[in-house]
Amino acid sequence: MIRTFLFLFLFLLGPVKQSVSETKVLDSKESVVFFSSDSYLKIKGKTNVSTFECNFDMTAISEAIKISYKDYDKKIKFDDTKLILPNLEFNCGGKMINKDFNELLNTEEFPEITLKLKEISKVKINDNSITVTIEIKISDIIKTYKIPVSITENSNLHVNGVMPLDINDFNLTAPTKMLGMVKVSPQIEIQFSLKILES
Repeated sequence: MIRTFLFLFLFLLGPVKQSVSETKVLDSKESVVFFSSDSYLKIKGKTNVSTFECNFDMTAISEAIKISYKDYDKKIKFDDTKLILPNLEFNCGGKMINKDFNELLNTEEFPEITLKLKEISKVKINDNSITVTIEIKISDIIKTYKIPVSITENSNLHVNGVMPLDINDFNLTAPTKMLGMVKVSPQIEIQFSLKILES
């Protein structure tokens, strides 16, 4: 079952408990959640002549997802909570650029990107922003990032964030076009706007 790194935000649905110990487990919880249809996740990048955007087909994550986590005094740690993104579910707007995108990610050998939520901090950056620790696996290389994520809560939980990446960190080599005149910048972004519902 596909699980998502973004379920960290469930802790905001209830009161935050206090403890004199950072290592003491305050609570262990399980829940089942899913994304609303207007959620999105995309990878954005640029070349020396233009920009590109590859949108993930969110219907590939249509099933409800079970998660579990441990609540500590100043952070929350998740148990194997991950979002698996098949590379072929990204649409960059045309057959040729889709081919280039999959060539970049070495899809034939490594067909998916895995985003794994490790932990979140309960210390807020501001009124609606927290820091999350995410582990990302691309082309069988794993890197860990800390990123700010903004949260709003209306009828459901709305989570937004941007994860900047350098493709060189994953030993990826972008294809070049027109005798090497068109080159992809190594700096890309994973952008997400997810509306999370609890079943």
